[in-house]
Amino acid sequence: MTTIYIDPSKKKEQIVKLSDGTYGVMTAMKEKGGLAYKFSFTAQLHPNFLMTHAPIDGDVENVHSIDGEQRFKIQWLSKH
Repeated sequence: MTTIYIDPSKKKEQIVKLSDGTYGVMTAMKEKGGLAYKFSFTAQLHPNFLMTHAPIDGDVENVHSIDGEQRFKIQWLSKH
C-alpha cells in the first residue's frame, strides 16, 4: 500500500508526496454531487484516479487499473 501525504489546509490544489518518494497533484473538481478530487501522478508507477468524496485522514482507496489493483492510504501532513 502506498501512502499519499496531504496538507488538509489546502482545499483546492496541491502537490502531494507519496511514501515511495514520488509526487503527484491533487486537484478539486466540481461534480454533480459536490466536489471530487483528482489525483494525478508524475511517475508511471501509479494510476491516476478520482475520489468522489473529500479525502479523510486514514482512509484507504482501492484503485483498479490495467496493471491490477493498487491501494492508497490518505495521511494528513503533521504540523510541527
